[in-house]
Amino acid sequence: MAAPATAPVAPTPRRIRRPRWLDPRIIGGLVLVIAAVVIGARVIGSSQQTSAVLSAGHDLAAGTVLTDADLVPIDVNLGHNAAHYLDAGSVVSGRTLQQAVRAGELVPADAVGDPLTGRVLVVPVRAERMPPGVQHGSIIDLYLSTGDGAEASTELVADEVTVQSVAAPASGGLSGAGTNSYQVAVLLPTADADRLVRLLPQGEATVTLRPAG
Repeated sequence: MAAPATAPVAPTPRRIRRPRWLDPRIIGGLVLVIAAVVIGARVIGSSQQTSAVLSAGHDLAAGTVLTDADLVPIDVNLGHNAAHYLDAGSVVSGRTLQQAVRAGELVPADAVGDPLTGRVLVVPVRAERMPPGVQHGSIIDLYLSTGDGAEASTELVADEVTVQSVAAPASGGLSGAGTNSYQVAVLLPTADADRLVRLLPQGEATVTLRPAG
C-alpha cells in the first residue's frame, strides 16, 4: 500500500526592504545624470554665443588707411577664436591695414597697425584713362604717357600703389568751370612722391586696376 503524499510546504514570504537612498549606486547614478545635464547645457549655450567683430565692407588692399565706413560689424560664432579678430568696438579710423582683406572677410586683430609714413599725392587722371571700379582700398599701377605721334611713349612710374581716395570729375557750377579728371589720392614714400611730382606735369597719367588680393 502506497504511503500518502506529503503536502508541499508553503514558502515563507520574504519581507521587502525599503530602498536605501544612501546606496552608493543610486548616488553615483544621480551624479552622472546631473553632470550630463550641466555639460549639455554648457555645450548648447556656447554654440549659441556670438561675438561682434569687424569684417571688410569691400575689398581692401594692404596699405589702406582705414575709415569707419570700410569695416562692418557682424555677429558670428567664433568660440575661443574671437580674440583673433578685430572687436566691433575697436577704433580703426586712421590706422593702416597691414594685409589685404576681401569683402566680407573678418579682419584679423594683427592686420591693423599704425599709420604709414610718407606723403599723400593727388594724381589727376582723365576719365578715358581711368578704369571703372577704382576706389578707396584698390591697388593700381600708374603709367605716364608723354609725346605725340611717333615720339609718344608710356612708362610705368609707380606699381602696386594703394588708393586712399577718389574724387569724381567736378561739374562747372556757377562759374562754368569744371574738369573731366578724377583726383586719385595715393600714399607714397617721400622719395617716390617727390619723383612723381616732377614727372606728372610732363605727360598724362593712366591708371590700371589690379585684381583684388
